[in-house]
Amino acid sequence: MEELELFQVKVRNGAYGFMNMSEASADRHPELMKEIVHTTGAPSEAVAASIFMRRFGFFITAQFYLLAHGKIWDGPLDEIHLENTEGNISFTVDERFIRERREDDLEAVLKIFAFPVVGSFSKAGHVSKIILWENLWGYMIWMYGMLDSKQAEDDVAALMTDELWQPEMKRSFFRQFLGGRSFEEAKADYKRITCCLYKELPETDKCPYCPLQK
Repeated sequence: MEELELFQVKVRNGAYGFMNMSEASADRHPELMKEIVHTTGAPSEAVAASIFMRRFGFFITAQFYLLAHGKIWDGPLDEIHLENTEGNISFTVDERFIRERREDDLEAVLKIFAFPVVGSFSKAGHVSKIILWENLWGYMIWMYGMLDSKQAEDDVAALMTDELWQPEMKRSFFRQFLGGRSFEEAKADYKRITCCLYKELPETDKCPYCPLQK
């Protein structure tokens, strides 16, 4: 479980934080956005929401990393705790929710953890869902690029299928982000199709893989 700290996720016997993801996605969302605006200088809630989703992308990536190793963290959103760490947000979860992987867990990570959070932050921050989904995907393509296993290959292939996303979504956003390239091609030369708005922060330039780069 120590490997999950690579994704800003700490697994503890007893987790705590200043807020949980259920609160962050609902009644305490304005409080979280105000904190992000204060610490980053984000000029709007749209930028703040996107910046936070870049952090939440670490948690989703940690889940898929666990799945590639035959496990999953199976707690509810209110057991995902947010921590302030040197001006950034990391996540803390209780180890009692770690279990062995089941057949439908890949879809469960999308629909139990990613779908509701993306929907909530898109609506509250008035920012496109596709931007927020690509914020998650950026970390996932990096993580899967580090793994060399049949399970990881199978999971990537499954995430590209429309069926895994339905009926909530018509098609796989992750396949769309490949831009017609194979996973191997996209991994070797990563480029976004949307701007994550990170460039809107004070004294911040475009990311190297920003589609707005000339």
